[in-house]
Amino acid sequence: MRRRMVAPLAFAAAAALLLPPSAPRSGAQDPPPPPAPVEETFLTADGVKLRGLFHKSAKNPVTDPVVILLYPPGTGNDMTKGEWKSLAGKLQTEGYHVFRFDWRGHGKSTDIRDTKEFWTNPWTGPANNKFIFGANKKPLKNDLFMKDLGANAVKYAPVLLNDLAAARAHLDQKNDAGDLNTSSVYLIGSESAATVGFAWLTAEWNRPAVHPVLPMGRMYGVVPEPDIQVRLEAGADIAGAVWLSAARPDTVPVATVKVWTSKLAPKLRENNPMLFLYGDKDAKGKAQAEFFFNEVLVANPPKGATLQKLDQTFLKDMKGTNLSGAALLGNAKDIGTEQRIVAFLNAIQAERAKITVKKRNYASPYYIDLRAFGVMPPGL
Repeated sequence: MRRRMVAPLAFAAAAALLLPPSAPRSGAQDPPPPPAPVEETFLTADGVKLRGLFHKSAKNPVTDPVVILLYPPGTGNDMTKGEWKSLAGKLQTEGYHVFRFDWRGHGKSTDIRDTKEFWTNPWTGPANNKFIFGANKKPLKNDLFMKDLGANAVKYAPVLLNDLAAARAHLDQKNDAGDLNTSSVYLIGSESAATVGFAWLTAEWNRPAVHPVLPMGRMYGVVPEPDIQVRLEAGADIAGAVWLSAARPDTVPVATVKVWTSKLAPKLRENNPMLFLYGDKDAKGKAQAEFFFNEVLVANPPKGATLQKLDQTFLKDMKGTNLSGAALLGNAKDIGTEQRIVAFLNAIQAERAKITVKKRNYASPYYIDLRAFGVMPPGL
C-alpha cells in the first residue's frame, strides 16, 4: 500500500528540485553557527569500537530527526575527507541531527575490543575474517586496518553492514535517552556507500523497530531472527535517502541488488523516498545512478507494468560538472547540491514532523546475517 504522504511530497519535492539554487537575500543576516560536533564511540556486535561525530540540531533536539552520512569505504577514506562538515552544518541549521562515523578499519575505528567475539562469532567471524592479513596468528590481533585487507577489502565489505547496524543501535539508545528522534532517519551517502545502504535498508525491513518481547529476557541477536514475525518494521523509520554518484561494486552481482527490493524488502521501493544526484559530465556516475533508479527501484516503470511510478524518488543531474561523490558538495563549487539535498529532506520532513518519538529498547547491537541478504554465500 502506498503511503498517503506520497502525493503532497511528490509535488513539494518536485517543485523544490526543479528550481535553481536560491541566492542569499540582500542584507540577510547569517544564522548563528550550529553546535560543534561531539566525538562519540560505540561497539559493533562483534566487538569493534567505532568512532563517530554527532552534530546536534540547532532547533528542537528532542524531536528533530537524524541524518546519517556515509562515505565510500576504501583505503585512505575516512569521515573527515570531503565536504561532509559543510553539509552537516547546513542540516543542523535546518533542524536535523547529523551523525557520521568511521567504518571499521578506517580513520580512528581500528580497535577490536572483544577479540574472541570478533574472530570466532558465526556471523562475521571465520568466513569473513579469512580476508584479513594475519588472521591466523596468535595471540589474536586486537586492531584492524584497511591495509590488513589489501586486495580483499571489497570482498570483506559486506561485513560493514554490521557497522551501520551498530550506528543505528547507538542512535536508538540516544533516542531512548531523549536526545533525538529516530522515527525519521535519513541516509546521505556517496558512491559505493549506496550499495551498503541499500543492503542495510533491506535488513531494516526485516527487523522490528522496537525490541520484541523474547522469552527468558533474551536479547535480539541477529537480523533476521528466524522465529520472530516482524510487524512494525524498522525500515519504515528510514524517511529518505540521498545518493551522490551511487555505485555498485563489481563484486556485488546485479541480481543480488535487484532481489533486495523485489523480494526481500518489497516495501523499500515505495516507502523510502530517494534522490540520486550525479554530475551531468560524469558518464560513469550517470550510468550507475540510472541503474539504481531504473533497474533496482524501477522508479519509472513502462506502461502496463504492475509496479506504480515512484513520484517521491528522483534522478537529477548537476549541470556543468564532472565531479562525483562527495566532491559534488561544498559552497566553493556553487552547483547547488546542498540546497537540493536540504529541499528534498525538508519536503519529506514536512509530512513526517508529527510522527512521535517511541522507545526502541535495544540495549545492545545486533548482527546482520549476511547470508540472508545474498552478500555471503550460504554455507560459509
